Amino acid sequence: MISFRINKVPVLFIRGFTAADVQTMIEFVRDADASKATHSDTILFIDTPETVRTVEAVQKLKAEGFRVVFRDHHEIEGEPCTESDRRAIVSTAKLRQLLGDDCLITGRGSHPACSTLVNVGEFKDAIAIIADPDADGLTAAMKAAGIAYPGLDEDAAKLDGEPALQITGTAISSLLAKGIASLPSYDARSPGERERAQEQLFMAWVAAVQGDDKAVAQLQAGVATYDAAVAVSEQLAVTACDVAPGVILVDAADSPLFDVGTLTSRLEQIPGCRITVVRRSNGPIAALHRIQYSLAVAKQYQGQINMKHLLPPHFKSDPREGVITNVSFLLHVSQEKWDEYVLPALKKLEFSES
Repeated sequence: MISFRINKVPVLFIRGFTAADVQTMIEFVRDADASKATHSDTILFIDTPETVRTVEAVQKLKAEGFRVVFRDHHEIEGEPCTESDRRAIVSTAKLRQLLGDDCLITGRGSHPACSTLVNVGEFKDAIAIIADPDADGLTAAMKAAGIAYPGLDEDAAKLDGEPALQITGTAISSLLAKGIASLPSYDARSPGERERAQEQLFMAWVAAVQGDDKAVAQLQAGVATYDAAVAVSEQLAVTACDVAPGVILVDAADSPLFDVGTLTSRLEQIPGCRITVVRRSNGPIAALHRIQYSLAVAKQYQGQINMKHLLPPHFKSDPREGVITNVSFLLHVSQEKWDEYVLPALKKLEFSES
């Protein structure tokens, strides 16, 4: 769990996937309400996934008398292609029914970053904000609480896009992207290490945005770690191999810290590359299944390829199930799902010429 105050507003960064997540949300809001300095009764959920557990949390908070506002950009657009999509659609409908005008769920096409779903300071008097624990959730929560800078929305869209674009925003945005890329990998022997490092990074970045020179220096000191990771990525790129037509894979499972954005960018430069694959021993799926395959569609082919079609219709996006995907152009799977479904499906893909 990551939590700290942004402009005096208590913010919890969490994903609503488990019963424990729901309980954490409820207790966080109760604690924030007990110590609030305003007369507000509002709780903002932003960039949080539409799941059964999220609906449960919203229902319970409403029952306790709170006003819940929900803003997100992960609406399933078009016909659902998987059971996971269908469940998200059901949860979205329930949230809209529960919250009415206080529920705004859109697609990424119209809102590539959740920061565009709030005005600066719109929720500066909220009891609490609950957000996704990534750069998009951070930038959206920060703006909602009243802290922003010129170009924030454009930066947030890049930070929430494919890895190769994440460091291409403004100088302050680049420091956040490089810091996230350099976080320690999840270690089951010390499960809180990465979370603590991420919390310190988020806090330093919010301070840096507000002009804190010490925070800026702290972030800049971490750039050396990022630069070393980039160098490893450059070395890994030369080991790339074809595993299916248009699909380029690098096995980085035994490598030290590397930068995914740099690696995928180099792989996309290989003639004919449409999908990049990185086999790795870190990440949320690897933490549970030892190995994780991270797939990304090259930008120019994202209109042609939907990663969700590589899996059976009944799949569930959950690291415990060995699958994570919430957009069509990114997919993370376990070794088992790779062997059983994804690699065979990749070998059958047919691409139109562009």
